[in-house]
Amino acid sequence: MNITFWGAARQVTGSMHMLTLDNGYTVLVDCGLDYENRDDFEVNNRNFPFLPEDIDLVILTHAHIDHSGNLPNLIRQGYSGQILCSEATIELTRNLLIDSLNVQMIESDKKSRTRKSGKKKMKHVRLSAKHQSATLYNRSHIDKATDAMISLAYYKPFEVNEHLTVELFEAGHILGAASVKISVKEGGKIKTIGFTGDLGNYNSKLVKDPVPMTGLDYLVTESTYGGRLHSENTNAEAILLEYITNTCVKFRGKLVIPAFSVGRTQAVIFSFNQLYVKGLLPDVKIFTDSPLAIRTTRLYAQHIENLNDEARDFYSKHGNLFSFPGLYSMEDPGDSQMISLLPEPAVIISAAGMVEGGRIQEHVRHNISDPYSTILIAGFCAEGTLGHELLQGKPTVKINKRDRQVYAKVSRTDAFSAHPDQNGLIRYFEAVNYKKLKKIFLVHGDYTSMQALKEKVGLKTIEMPEEDSVYEL
Repeated sequence: MNITFWGAARQVTGSMHMLTLDNGYTVLVDCGLDYENRDDFEVNNRNFPFLPEDIDLVILTHAHIDHSGNLPNLIRQGYSGQILCSEATIELTRNLLIDSLNVQMIESDKKSRTRKSGKKKMKHVRLSAKHQSATLYNRSHIDKATDAMISLAYYKPFEVNEHLTVELFEAGHILGAASVKISVKEGGKIKTIGFTGDLGNYNSKLVKDPVPMTGLDYLVTESTYGGRLHSENTNAEAILLEYITNTCVKFRGKLVIPAFSVGRTQAVIFSFNQLYVKGLLPDVKIFTDSPLAIRTTRLYAQHIENLNDEARDFYSKHGNLFSFPGLYSMEDPGDSQMISLLPEPAVIISAAGMVEGGRIQEHVRHNISDPYSTILIAGFCAEGTLGHELLQGKPTVKINKRDRQVYAKVSRTDAFSAHPDQNGLIRYFEAVNYKKLKKIFLVHGDYTSMQALKEKVGLKTIEMPEEDSVYEL
């Protein structure tokens, strides 16, 4: 049996790993979009390094687009099998795929307008216009992808065939996220390979702690924060109270929180709700400005049973997790534009989390030069994104092709981190008895993070596979 690392190899996005059994049966774990180089987005994602029709089974760990986003394209190019995942992941993935397609269509439209205005380059552009303007897939491919999804329960081994068994473990991270244990019977022996997917941070808001897989021979693990430690101050309620008081109450400015639509936004709203029921939340309007986040929040509310004890206890006492006086959900684009023009203090929670595209960029643009306002980064920001530039303390940043002076306060918090830090990863490794594993493969992290984690663990059995690399198990 071989494992091939087609994506998220020495980088964070594009998760895609292939198991090829000795009898030729092929399993693809995740099929995500690669966002490492946005200029080459279409080139990196349109074609696969294998024939999609040759894949026998796909397993999806969770809904995030860097894990699920290329599934419709896989189907468009010939895959006709099942996609195994958790029940909540099916609903969440559909929403995310539709949102991803909308983003692709917007980008395609921008390219089209650029071609029309670039008269001097028109001859060259016309030659490649069809390729440049096309999306990776259409709505019908999304429908086929979600129709192909089969839900599995956690902790119940599912026998795919006489050679292959799949079992899901709760991974934390976001609603429905799973780690996948694959047991393969070959030559009278059973080999077990565990794929963590994206693990959740311990003691996270809403989601449960990651549950370690047992009885493994090999582990393929994320390493997003393998080279860093989270801040010790992770009391989400206290942190939000401090920022809303200092920004909105004392200085009557706006608190702008870039947050991913899936997971992060729900955790922030829940924390504000906890402050409200304790009578601690100041009388300040709080706006959720992301249609995808609003739809996702409804899904979280429908799957209370999948959330942690803190969330379930709160729900049993108060009847809801995400609704309280002073919270407003903005779905209409016109309402979105109105928020930043309000002459009163407010909290604005909007996507995208790295401040790349989406409605959040407009809110940052309106408030970045206001010394009374605060931009609170609540998650990971990849190098090259606007969020990363803000965290570097640059005096000016470019938004909508114009330089903007940064007078607002820019801060970050680990309180809502959706990934474990180095200590959290090692804690997970210890729980899976990592010293007895034959190999540990680090994926879903940049090389620096992987190297730091490998040095900290200090085992020769740790590999940092490069893209397209193949290992015999």
